[in-house]
Amino acid sequence: MKKILFSSLILFGLYAHAQINVTASAGTATATYTTLKNAFDAINTGVHQGDINLSVTANTTETAVAVLNASTTYTSIIIKPTAAVTIGGAVASNPVVRILGSNVTIDGSSTAGGTTRDLTFSNTSTTSPSVFFMGSATSTAPLTNVVVKNAVFINGGNGTTNFVIANGTTTAGFFNNITVQNNDVRTGFNGIFILADTTAAANGNNLLITGNTVNTNIVQNGILVSGVGGTSTVSNNIIGITRTSSGTSASPAGSLGINIGAGTNNVSIYGNTISAKNTSATATGVSYATGIAISSGAANVSTKVYNNTISEISGILGYVNSSGIYLGGATPNVSIYSNKISGLKNNNTVGNPMQGILLGSSSTAANTVVYNNVISDVLGTGASQVSGIYAFAGAGYKVYNNTVNLNTSNAETGTTAAMYVHANITAASALDIRNNIFANTRTAGNRYSIYSAAANTVFGNINYNDYSTTGTALGFIGSDRTTLTDIQTGFGGNANSLNLAPVFVSATDLHLSTSSNSGLDNKGTPLPEVTVDFGGATRGAAPDMGAYEFTYSALAVSDVNKANPDITVYPNPFMDVLKISDVKGIKSIHIIDPSGRNLKMLTPAKELDLGDLKAGLYMISLEFENGTTKALKVIKK
Repeated sequence: MKKILFSSLILFGLYAHAQINVTASAGTATATYTTLKNAFDAINTGVHQGDINLSVTANTTETAVAVLNASTTYTSIIIKPTAAVTIGGAVASNPVVRILGSNVTIDGSSTAGGTTRDLTFSNTSTTSPSVFFMGSATSTAPLTNVVVKNAVFINGGNGTTNFVIANGTTTAGFFNNITVQNNDVRTGFNGIFILADTTAAANGNNLLITGNTVNTNIVQNGILVSGVGGTSTVSNNIIGITRTSSGTSASPAGSLGINIGAGTNNVSIYGNTISAKNTSATATGVSYATGIAISSGAANVSTKVYNNTISEISGILGYVNSSGIYLGGATPNVSIYSNKISGLKNNNTVGNPMQGILLGSSSTAANTVVYNNVISDVLGTGASQVSGIYAFAGAGYKVYNNTVNLNTSNAETGTTAAMYVHANITAASALDIRNNIFANTRTAGNRYSIYSAAANTVFGNINYNDYSTTGTALGFIGSDRTTLTDIQTGFGGNANSLNLAPVFVSATDLHLSTSSNSGLDNKGTPLPEVTVDFGGATRGAAPDMGAYEFTYSALAVSDVNKANPDITVYPNPFMDVLKISDVKGIKSIHIIDPSGRNLKMLTPAKELDLGDLKAGLYMISLEFENGTTKALKVIKK
């Protein structure tokens, strides 16, 4: 009895001081190791075989790379912690972990089926460190069926890449069925870097990068996917890029949330939240920032970019491709839809541009559709050229049902336009532009709803758009086009387009107000590519312009007055100046004609100069900060 008890105590002592406990279905059934490298070395030599489980019970100190080789002696490997633990060490010029073998699952949650991030991989070296590499250098034996989830990856510096899927180093490799899910990747020049070898057809198939957080001390690319010829998905990640240095014309300093590189030809990018900024104060450098960059190349089969939120792109930026979403290279077959883009600001006083969506494919058959996007708060500095949607190069673009509101000013002296067409666009019928709301409500600079430096022959179809601006000219093509009639003459088409100032719910919510906008209700045209709106509402036989469907509700004056019964306007009838008894709590004032057309949106004031109105009946719509509305009928003498 004493002998049995003594043996049990020895076994307990071994496990109590071990960091890695291994169990296997073949070979040596159980063993303990002090480092992950030692456990991998044992597996590589066939000590443990079959289905293998590695339980991480305490912190390890790795002094060299833990390499798991490809092997036929094991069937599967699962690595899982029992509590919050760290596998780490100072490993110079290398990652802490390198996975070269298939059928591996690293689950960093300490509970079964959990999502807590309890397992941390850390490289504390400051000499060219990385944290995690995986892949295969052989096309005949690609890395397959690897899952990495619920873990934290912390790098020792931001001059090198943190997490790499390639060939086991940073060279293009071969892999399929890889999932990277719900991880926190911190510190690195690149966060998650994926490089597939394009010599193998459909290489990288079933790649899934989802639910990760990549927003702490990442410099250049949050997630880069290049060369992946198979189906891939980048979804629901939180990405934040902050770069503190500027570049040169030979080597520009880029900050990109998601970067889809050459050879990636069947990717879906959705549900991501992205910011990218350069905080360098150097005005002489060359820098750029982009939320999502797509440069897949001519072989692209299909790229879908949808339901992403781009909340900030900023810095002293000097490259044309600074934008929320950028399409470049000879890339065709792209769908960009239902994205929300705002908070874009170029602080470069030299006058470099900023764009919400930049269409710069070099293909004249881009076959790219851009629809249901919501774009606002796009700013430049000095002589900047600023636009919501910028057609810069290529042809074959369909721009449908977008809502663009350039609603914030930064004392720019350059040209701003909700829709801007560059002179690089030369192909006949390069653009099809329908069902959009193009509003420019800035208070400074040259403010256009639509601006074209190209000839009107590039517009294959342009109609059913609502153009509005607070500037002196509604549009530009060859010269300023002041009125809707001038737009029709200059651009051609536009027989069913409108010149109405849309009333949005707020500066940040570009739904159309249902108590206004009667002139915009059901004024679009059905398009087969756009069957639902931004929020998924069905678009019927008489759809609305813009990204959102809405239904105008014509409330009786007695109904809308109940919320604020004490406010009056006088004199009524009036000559030129209309007075309001109290403007407290009023957010905006709208002047509406009998047809429901919104003629003006005014800042709240006790005296309104309406001398430019013609004699007749008008509705004064007061929109309050609490969301209520008060309507008052007035007569202009």
